[in-house]
Amino acid sequence: MITDFHLLVIHFPIALLSIAVLFDFLFYFTEKVDLAGASWWTMFFGVISCFVAVITGFVSDSLYEHLFNTWPFWDNHGMVQILSFLLFTLLFYVKTYHSQTIVRFQTTYLFVSALFVLILFYGAHLGASLSGRI
Repeated sequence: MITDFHLLVIHFPIALLSIAVLFDFLFYFTEKVDLAGASWWTMFFGVISCFVAVITGFVSDSLYEHLFNTWPFWDNHGMVQILSFLLFTLLFYVKTYHSQTIVRFQTTYLFVSALFVLILFYGAHLGASLSGRI
């Protein structure tokens, strides 16, 4: 069934975006330039896979119909993951077009990146709860 694609896709953004942030932390402590490049490419594919996960999530929502019914939004898996997608897209934009800002505010960038990963993990937890996996 077409709604099953969401279950296949959702693991990619979780893995790729969290690993991209891990590469940023490793780059901060080791200053190996290859880690910065690995972080950029991993985040690039993570944002793309997150977009695909959001689209397949809209399709899957036809089964659950929860996206616009739950308030507050932090209890809504779909809304939290859309927020996470937008935050990581913003982070990728800054990483790509304003890299000097990251150099000047490295610890702030790392803190914000880690916070975004926590939001992503929380949204994944809500999704697992919604599907009855936990």
